[in-house]
Amino acid sequence: MALSSKFKKIFRMSVAELRFRIWEQIRIRREKANAENELKTVSNPEFNFFENGKGELFKKYSEGDLNSLFFDKNFIRTISEPLNENKKEEFKKQFPEEYTESIKRADTLLKNEFAFLGVKFTLPDPIPWQSDPVSLNPYPQGFYRNINIFTNENAGDIKHVWEVNRLQYLIELSKAYYLSDEEKYKNKFDALILDWVEKNPYKMGVAWASALEVGVRATALVWALHFYMAGSKQDVNVVKNIIKLLYLCGTYLSENLSIYFSPYNHLIGETAGLFMVGYLFPGFKEAAKWEKQAWDILADQAGKQFHSDGASVEQATFYHHFTLGFYLQAIALKNLNNDLIPDALKAQVEKALEFAMIMTKPDGTLPYMGDIDDARSIYFRHPTNWNFLSYQTMGSIWFNRSDMKYTAKKFQEEAFWMLSDDEQNIFHSLKSQSPERSTVFLEESGYNVFRSGYGNESHYSHMDCGPIAHGVFHDETPSAAHGHADLLAIELAAFGDSYLVDPGFSNYRGDFDWHCYFRSTAAHNTIELNGESQAKQGGILVWSHAPKYKVLQQIDGNLLKGVCAEHYGYVRQEDKPIHRRHFAFVDKTFWVVFDEIYSNESSGKVHSVKPHFHFNNDIDVNINDEKNIIEAKGQKSSLSINMFSFNDAEIKLLSTKGGKNAEDGWISPTYRAVEPASVVSAEVKTQLPLKLISVYVPNLDTAKDKLEISTDENDIIVSNSTSSYKIHLYKDEKKKLVTQGYELWGDVVITTKGDKKKLTVLNLKTITKNGMENKSSQYIFEMEQGEQ
Repeated sequence: MALSSKFKKIFRMSVAELRFRIWEQIRIRREKANAENELKTVSNPEFNFFENGKGELFKKYSEGDLNSLFFDKNFIRTISEPLNENKKEEFKKQFPEEYTESIKRADTLLKNEFAFLGVKFTLPDPIPWQSDPVSLNPYPQGFYRNINIFTNENAGDIKHVWEVNRLQYLIELSKAYYLSDEEKYKNKFDALILDWVEKNPYKMGVAWASALEVGVRATALVWALHFYMAGSKQDVNVVKNIIKLLYLCGTYLSENLSIYFSPYNHLIGETAGLFMVGYLFPGFKEAAKWEKQAWDILADQAGKQFHSDGASVEQATFYHHFTLGFYLQAIALKNLNNDLIPDALKAQVEKALEFAMIMTKPDGTLPYMGDIDDARSIYFRHPTNWNFLSYQTMGSIWFNRSDMKYTAKKFQEEAFWMLSDDEQNIFHSLKSQSPERSTVFLEESGYNVFRSGYGNESHYSHMDCGPIAHGVFHDETPSAAHGHADLLAIELAAFGDSYLVDPGFSNYRGDFDWHCYFRSTAAHNTIELNGESQAKQGGILVWSHAPKYKVLQQIDGNLLKGVCAEHYGYVRQEDKPIHRRHFAFVDKTFWVVFDEIYSNESSGKVHSVKPHFHFNNDIDVNINDEKNIIEAKGQKSSLSINMFSFNDAEIKLLSTKGGKNAEDGWISPTYRAVEPASVVSAEVKTQLPLKLISVYVPNLDTAKDKLEISTDENDIIVSNSTSSYKIHLYKDEKKKLVTQGYELWGDVVITTKGDKKKLTVLNLKTITKNGMENKSSQYIFEMEQGEQ
């Protein structure tokens, strides 16, 4: 980072942040100086980490009196309903497929076989915890503060070695032991725990180099221990090591919360881990302090992590759920222990769940918006990609939401382990009802959602008119964020088939070109101008010059549901171009996208205007370059995209799939999991202004009366035997539409036939009534024309 950029970041810091960072540096120096003594102290077998005045707990712990220790409420609170034989049999009855898969997964773990973050590998035994699991090259050793985690010069992608050290898969092993009583799972669990503790001393090595990793590991150890203790027998030494490790995680987290360093999902993951340790183990030294510190942060941060409309301020759907999952676990634990939860926190969590429900597509997935990480804050099984239905299960119960039950489809496994029997009964007694709102404007996060319904053969679409992410700046000040340069990008599903998608995200470390591409404007269903993105990318995750934007109008009309917005991300270029987009869902039947690239000071420069169309990996795509038509075929439907230019500028279509480079037709639904998928670019080289219109016409394969599209001079007709829509392109200001005493002129007029004609104008310029002209513009104008 340039020196000037560093100064800009410093000048933007509050006094509180500056004070915090100064004291943090002083504390770090003291911590480094004392590191050897601290490690020696905590490694002493006689190290007493229980609260003063609770000597009986240390006595039980030292003597290995586990039964007495775990029945002592001074030591541990309730984590879940008792994991007894009845619970075990009920799980097998309710979740037979999940039970079979749990055992199968545990068997792969016995062989040290792993698959996550886009890689598959088998590790030697014992596991080289401090090495990259793919190449087996070692990471730097030593005190965690001396390990540089922000470099590509390490052994591999640091997320891979961190994922192994999160130890979440230990939950699967101990769960399999509890469910099957087979000691092979216990033996593997024992060996892994003892080896990890030996090879990863406190604050030494890459496993301790990130507070988020420690927070996730603490959460995993809580549940792994819980299932382990429910097995038929336990190794006392293993249990004692886990208990001590949980205490050390708490100590570490209390010192290393990312209050300013990474105050989003990192802070919440760390704080949630600290809360679980402090809250569930009140016998630990400083447990009460940790619990209060963590809960205060969680409660205070809820309104800062999510917009008022429920979306994550990080503008990334995967991280939305990562953060939300930590909140759900904390609430579940408070409920089980009959503790109060602030109404404001519950309301924010309900909104966050509602956001996910609104954005869920007909196929049950969510848009791959923003950066993506396979990480799960709620982990009881090897996760299915993009399946967060268990969150909706919990929301339906806690907030009496029949629409969330509808979205959840059924009672999910995660809720089975986390919730009380009474809460589970609530779910089964609750009615299931489809969400009511088919048009939703999420004002703060900027997502505008238009759908025909919530069934698996419904239409779904949205346009993004919101910020890149919280914490980015409009000038050259650099800032790391998980959002992408995707203003005015759209997604579209027809009859349940996902056609236009956000391609997702590639990686954080290594393959920098792929990292940059998936975050760029070109990797989204919007317009790229002169080969540049709407914002400037710096290093890994870094943005500057975040674009300003404006939502000009939203409409939930009789004929048309839509939004008009523009952004100013290209005003840095010559002519200071502005991109304005109308997105219209017509009669819940088809879509019209009207793009205008204009400038208030055009120099006559020829610009390269390039709309991009990113298709899902299961969509077959063909292009007709002469007629400017993209034909796409899904699993049960088809979609025809027809493009037109107002000034008859040449449109050149180019389709690629699975090529050598990142931009050559790929999607990456999860981290490093790239899959070939068609991308079509439609380039126009022209002076400004430029006006383009794209008409998206879907058809169900089994439909007998299909929609057809035809043209007649400046008219585009979409029709079948029962419906007809005319889209007229007004290229001549002298030709006005006359209806019911009105004279109208605008760029695009959409009309329907029938007893009650409906009319919508996009970019209305003038409207005259009885000779009186009103020149005030209206971006979307709608009226009924009456009988014709």
